[in-house]
Amino acid sequence: MKADTYSAVSIRYFLKRAFAFWQGNDKARAYFLGFGFVISLLANLGMALLINIWSKGFFDALQAHQLQEIMESIKLLAFLAVGTAIATINTVQFRMRLQLSWRLWLMSSLVDRWIASSMSRDCLLDYLIDNPEARISEDGRIAIELLVEMGGGIIYTILISSSFIIVLWEIGGHVVILGYAVYGYLVYSVLIYTCLTSVGMLWLCVPLVKNVEEKAAAEGHFRYYLTENIHRYVDAPNGNIAKPEEIEDFFDLLFKKWKSVIRGQTKIISFATTNNLIAPIIPVVLCAPKYLNGEMTLGDIMQTAAAFLQVQTSLNWLADNAFSLANWSASARRVAALDHTIVNYKNFQGIK
Repeated sequence: MKADTYSAVSIRYFLKRAFAFWQGNDKARAYFLGFGFVISLLANLGMALLINIWSKGFFDALQAHQLQEIMESIKLLAFLAVGTAIATINTVQFRMRLQLSWRLWLMSSLVDRWIASSMSRDCLLDYLIDNPEARISEDGRIAIELLVEMGGGIIYTILISSSFIIVLWEIGGHVVILGYAVYGYLVYSVLIYTCLTSVGMLWLCVPLVKNVEEKAAAEGHFRYYLTENIHRYVDAPNGNIAKPEEIEDFFDLLFKKWKSVIRGQTKIISFATTNNLIAPIIPVVLCAPKYLNGEMTLGDIMQTAAAFLQVQTSLNWLADNAFSLANWSASARRVAALDHTIVNYKNFQGIK
């Protein structure tokens, strides 16, 4: 019965509980910080587009050896740098304040429900809920912080990819392949390349999600064991201070779980590093024929390369954040399991 109960606890349950923050007494603050965060992301997008436009003027002036234009571009870059810094600062401020407010609300809600349930720590352990304090503080923090970061990442991905796809379409024009004009060939190229890299990254990261969840569970069990048992050995007479054998078992288990996580993360980092090396070269190669034929300027190539990278990076967001997604999933499930058990404690008693 317990296994069936806990298998039903899902990410959906956590999200339902967490998003109550936007409907409670603090909803005005939540919406203020949330809208501020989104507006800051829009400001960052605007600065990225302006810098992309700036790169064309700068490199065209560089190609034409126009010293006056180069100096004017450098002055303009200083203003763009200040604008980017301001947009970034506002984004960090709104994001972190939203994370803090949301996390404190979630912790307060969990503590209130725990107190109201009158469940002891031992009773929670009976339902396979170890270390409830860590679930509330540490897992709650990770679940909310990563939720905000991932939500912002998804919004920014949609905004920046759609904006720079338009840039690629307009600047790239068309190429003739086997007698047929292919318009927006740079857009198709970045979409195909991104699909290939995303599939490869996701193929590597899917096993990592399970490994991270198992690692988090092992860490929680070990913390609980120390909390409940270490005092027995600290207070023991001098003749009985040998380290208990079960601690070595915990160390062995942690080593195995962490080794699986390290192995999976190493594969992902290696794949990402290779992608970061190859991706900047692809748009230059694709644009080189048009540059040599005089259909593109140096500024066009650099603007296209920057736009290509922006789109490729944004569309690869999910694959690039696989490890964060795994951490968030593990923490969210641990918080959901605690909350589900507390809320349904009386029902569990009836089942028994």
